[in-house]
Amino acid sequence: MVARSSSIPRAFRIICRHVAQGHWHQGSSRIRPHSGSLASPLHRLFAPRADRPTSRPPQIEHGVEDRPGAAQTLGLAAQQIGIQSIYLILPGLVGAHFGLLPLDILNFVSLSVVAIALAGLLQALPRGPIGSGYPIAAIPTPIFVAVYLAATPGVGLAAVSAAALVTGLIGVLLAGTLRRLQKVVPTEVAGVVILLIGVSLLPRALAATGPTTAHAALALVTLAVMMGVALRGGKLSRFAVLVGAGCGTLVALAHGIGVSDGAMLRAAPWFALPRPMLPALGGFDLAMLPPFIVALLACFASWAGDLVAFQRAADGGWRRPDTPPIRRGLLAHSIAFATTAALGGMPPGSSSACVGLSIATRVLARRVAIWGSVGLLALACCPKLLALLLALPDPVEAAMLLYVCCFMIATGCQLMGQRMLDTRRTFTVGLGIAIGIGTLLRVPVFEEFLPPMLQAPVTAGALVAILLNLLTAPLVAQRTDFTIRPGAGMNQALLDEVEALGGGWGARRETMSHVGHALLELEELLASRGVAEIRVQATYATDQVQIIAAWDGAQLPRPSPRPSATDLEGPAVAQEAFALWLATRNADRVDQRQRPDGGEELRLAFAD
Repeated sequence: MVARSSSIPRAFRIICRHVAQGHWHQGSSRIRPHSGSLASPLHRLFAPRADRPTSRPPQIEHGVEDRPGAAQTLGLAAQQIGIQSIYLILPGLVGAHFGLLPLDILNFVSLSVVAIALAGLLQALPRGPIGSGYPIAAIPTPIFVAVYLAATPGVGLAAVSAAALVTGLIGVLLAGTLRRLQKVVPTEVAGVVILLIGVSLLPRALAATGPTTAHAALALVTLAVMMGVALRGGKLSRFAVLVGAGCGTLVALAHGIGVSDGAMLRAAPWFALPRPMLPALGGFDLAMLPPFIVALLACFASWAGDLVAFQRAADGGWRRPDTPPIRRGLLAHSIAFATTAALGGMPPGSSSACVGLSIATRVLARRVAIWGSVGLLALACCPKLLALLLALPDPVEAAMLLYVCCFMIATGCQLMGQRMLDTRRTFTVGLGIAIGIGTLLRVPVFEEFLPPMLQAPVTAGALVAILLNLLTAPLVAQRTDFTIRPGAGMNQALLDEVEALGGGWGARRETMSHVGHALLELEELLASRGVAEIRVQATYATDQVQIIAAWDGAQLPRPSPRPSATDLEGPAVAQEAFALWLATRNADRVDQRQRPDGGEELRLAFAD
C-alpha cells in the first residue's frame, strides 16, 4: 500500500488495530532454520544443544529455570497434586474391572502414582537425551482406560500389561519420528480421539449416579457445585473438582447415600511400598496390539499438544514449535509408559489441566514439578491416603467423571475446529465419530465384523479416522498455481481461493489468514504501480505454507526494518517499504529475487 486514494486510511486502521492488540513491534524478526551439525543421527535427534534460544515472556512470574521460594513451591506443588489426584479414580476403575481384591486395587493405584511421578521427573530433566526440560505433570492416561476396559473377557490384567509394555517400547522407537507422526495423526484426528475418550466414559459415569433418584440428585448437585466454583473464577476455581467432591461426600455421609462400608480404608496400611505386578509376557497375544497402537498414536498427538502449549507460554518470541524438546519429551513419556507397564501399573500421560494451571498461575518453574513428583512418591507409599481418595461415594465419582468428560469432549471439538476442514477432512472426522459412537451403541453390524479388541469407541473411531486420513491424503494437491488480477471483486475471490487451499491442506486458520492478508497487501502495493497480473504458486509442507508471487515490473524495496506511521508521509520508497512490511510481518522468511525472464518474485514462508 502506498499513499494513493484510500490506501492510507486502511493502513492507519491496521496500525490502530495492532497498537490496540499489543502487536506493534519496532522491527521485524525472521526465524532461520537451525543449521544442524555433523554429529551422529541420535545426537541430532535428541541433543539439548539443538534447542532454539528463547526469550522470557514479560507476563511470566517465574520462568522454567527460576527457583521460587520454598513456601510458594510447596503450595504450587500441592495444588498440582490436587489436580492429578482427580484422575486416580481411573486406575481404580480399571483394577475393579479386572476383579482385583481391594488391597490389590490399592497397590495398582500406588504403582500408577509412581508412574506419574516418574514421568514428571523424566520430563523435567534439563540435560541429556531424555526429557523436554519442561515441568509437564502427568496423570494416568485416560486414553488407555477405554482400551483396558475393552479387553476380551477372561484376559487378565497381567496379559494386558504385557501388551502395554510392548506398546511402550514401540513408543520409544517412534519418539524420533515427530514429523511423520503429524501426518498420521493430524490435529483433527487427535480431536476425534479425545472427543471419543470423553464419550466412552459417559456410560460409566451415568451408571455410577446410582439406582435411586436420591443418588442421581446427589450426583447432579455435586456437579453443579463443581461448575459453580469453576465459573466463579479466582484462585478457588482451580480446585473446583476437589471442592465439589468434598461437599458431595459430606452430604452423602450425612444421608448415607452411596457411602462405602470402609472395609478397604480400614484394611489399608499407613505405609507400604508398592508391590510390582509383573506382566505375563507368555500370555501376550498379537491380536491385542492394534487397539494399543491406535491409542499410542492418539497419546503422541495429545502429549505433543501439551508440550507445544507449554513451549509457547515459556517463550516470548515463539513463532513455531521447536522440535528437539518435543522429541525428547515424547521419549520421556514413552520410557515412563514402558517402565510402568513392566511394573504392572496404569500407563501415564501428560496432564493438559496441569499445563493450563501452570500457565494460569504464571509460574513455569521446573522446581515445582520436581517437588510435586517427590510428593507423589510419598503418597504412593501411603495406601491409607489412597484408599481415602478411592472411597468416594458413587454419585460423587459420577460427578467427577462427568466434569472430566465435559472438558475432554470440548477439547476434542476445539482441536477438530482448529484447522480448516475441507470435504475430505469432514468425512475423516465425521466417519471416525460415527463409527466410534456406533460401537458404543453396540450396533449389530459392528459387533459382527469388528474384532473384540476394536469394539471400543476410541480404538474403532480413531482407527477409521487415521486410515481415512492416510488413504485420502494423496488426493490433495500439495502445490497449486493461480493468478491475481486487480479489479472489482478481486479481494473476496482471493480470500475464497486461500480458504479453499487451507481447507484442502488442513492448515491452521490463523496461518491461512496471514497468507490471505499478505497477498491482499501485496496486490494493493503492486496495483498502485500499475501491475496488471500477479502469478502465485502456493505449496504446503507438514508445518509450513510457502508462497511465491511473481510479476512483471521493477523490484520492490526491502520491508521497513523499523516501521513508523511517519513513513506514510515520506517519499514513495518509504511508503512502499512500510506497505511491504505490512504484507510480510507474519511471515517467517522473506526473500525477493529477480526471475530469469526479467520479472521479479517475492517468496514468503509461514509456519503452520
